[in-house]
Amino acid sequence: MGQTIVQKIVARAAGLQRVEPGEYVNVTPDYTCCQDISWPARKKIMQDAGVDRLARPDKLVMVVDHTTSAGMGTVYHRNHGEMRRFAEATGANFYGPGSGLRHQVLIEEGYARPGLLVFTDEPNIASIGVVGALNLAMSTEVVVTSVLNENWMVVPRPVRITLTGQLRPGADIRDLAQLIIRDFARTDHLSQACVQYDGPGVASLSLDERQALLACTYHAGADTALMPVDALALRYAEVRAGGRFFEVFADDPDAVFHHEAVYDLSEVEPMVTEPPELFGAVSVGAVSGRRIDQAAIASCASARMDDLRAAAAVLNGRRIAPHVTMYITPASREIYAEAGREGLLSIFAEAGATVLAPGCTTCWGYEGFLNDGEVSITTQQMNYNGRNGSRSASVYLAGPAVVAASAVAGAIADPRDLLAKGERAA
Repeated sequence: MGQTIVQKIVARAAGLQRVEPGEYVNVTPDYTCCQDISWPARKKIMQDAGVDRLARPDKLVMVVDHTTSAGMGTVYHRNHGEMRRFAEATGANFYGPGSGLRHQVLIEEGYARPGLLVFTDEPNIASIGVVGALNLAMSTEVVVTSVLNENWMVVPRPVRITLTGQLRPGADIRDLAQLIIRDFARTDHLSQACVQYDGPGVASLSLDERQALLACTYHAGADTALMPVDALALRYAEVRAGGRFFEVFADDPDAVFHHEAVYDLSEVEPMVTEPPELFGAVSVGAVSGRRIDQAAIASCASARMDDLRAAAAVLNGRRIAPHVTMYITPASREIYAEAGREGLLSIFAEAGATVLAPGCTTCWGYEGFLNDGEVSITTQQMNYNGRNGSRSASVYLAGPAVVAASAVAGAIADPRDLLAKGERAA
């Protein structure tokens, strides 16, 4: 019986010829990544264990992405300083406030490369699978990996989701992600699994779209996810790798998947996920007209150039409704700069939106706090009660075009209505 891509990546990291799903193996990951709000707990574990140095500091990537500013009255300025000093003392890689989401930093800086295994503290970082790198979330176990340069893991079950067709105008990859979450989140089909996306539909997706889908797959129940390394992904990976090692793997013809599903991209329509459950996806028409107080484009799912362009296409020449506050957060400093060069930041400002520093920002409520009874529509990952402030506030999830159209309308709206008109507001 053949091996899948995920099995081959784990086998390489374990120094074995082959591994089987559900098997416990000891591996040497290529990199370990951590962030600021969990850093104090990580540091305390090392202090309690009497550890003052790392086995491979060059393989630890530390990113300040949750708290992009050290605000008055918070403890986060201490975290920033402690992380910086630790990196300087040990030789670890450090990316300070404003660098962007660690999901994006890993890709842009070339840490994520085909065939590599990366341990992180968050499963949404499956987005690095866009270049064929395998992410596994380890929580506090990232400390073990950093100190010893090895750790154990369970080989994920391989699952294949085949994509066919092509997204139609007005539909977004987040709409597909919401459908997959709706279909799988209440099942165990993706439990302890790595979802491998495949099929002719993948070629129609940009790298940004692929990252968005990968980042959301965890919420459907999977441990992680991968995309095939086609010519587009390989060209990007080669440039970012800068001559560093990588290895492209492919499934063996007789590889076995524990579950398979097919989605036709041409059938995807604009969706909105109703709070407070992630599997509450409905057609945008089912909730159109629901008044909103806040709109936000952010998170590891939807804050890249494709997302910003989609929002700008709706906002260009229009104004956000007077009662709506809109926040836009680019995923990284590189994306922020590119948005400026393309004129997107001017479009956002003229429409009445506030552009925030690259990072997590509104996704976890660090900024964009919601008051009692307020309603937000956002591209973030979570919508449970209290995620962004008051437990009586409501958070609806959608793609960037739906969010932007809703900000203009002052209520949840279908972007196809605005885009079809083609007119600009005065």
